[in-house]
Amino acid sequence: MVPGVGAGLIDRIRALEELKTAAAAAQVRATAQFAVVQRAAQAAAGVPAGQRGAGVGAQVALARRESPARGGRYLGLAHLLVADLPHTLAAMSAGTLSEWRATLIARETVCLEAGDRRAVDAALSADTGGVDGLGDAALVAAARRISYRVDPAAVTARAR
Repeated sequence: MVPGVGAGLIDRIRALEELKTAAAAAQVRATAQFAVVQRAAQAAAGVPAGQRGAGVGAQVALARRESPARGGRYLGLAHLLVADLPHTLAAMSAGTLSEWRATLIARETVCLEAGDRRAVDAALSADTGGVDGLGDAALVAAARRISYRVDPAAVTARAR
């Protein structure tokens, strides 16, 4: 490594990673807002309540250049992050938590009721002093441990 040059490149890589993660958080918020706007437009057009939201995941997929199935997953993740995982979303916005790691947290808490998810999100943030520095396995373990503490029955049922 050339003295001075390598450190600057590492700093640049870190800054770009933080920017990428913050952009992913902005994308999450835009996705959640898009879903709300589309549902409202569909309601105004007289679409029955049970059919509202149809096609939103596919539109998200097109915008992200992903498959329709992935679009639906991104839409679900956006809803969970915005509605129930504010600390996780804040860490993404700060550039300290990647979209993948936010997905891991969402995956481990999806079996919980919304209020319990919020409690796990707050506890995970407090228990770990934030999730920065935890590896993926440690992050998943922490989310599982706290989820179990909040609602052991839901976590046990999910494991079956």
